[in-house]
Amino acid sequence: MVHGLKGFGFLVSGLVLGIIGAVASVTAIALSGVGIGLVKKAKKQH
Repeated sequence: MVHGLKGFGFLVSGLVLGIIGAVASVTAIALSGVGIGLVKKAKKQH
C-alpha cells in the first residue's frame, strides 16, 4: 500500500477530522432548525 509516502498520517488524520467536522456541522444545523421550529411554535401559542 501507500503507507510509505511521506505525510500519509497527515492525510488520514485530515480526512478523519474532516469527516468528524462535517458530521458535527450537519448536526448543529439540524439542531438549530429544530430550535427555530420550537421558537416559532411557542410564539404562535402566546
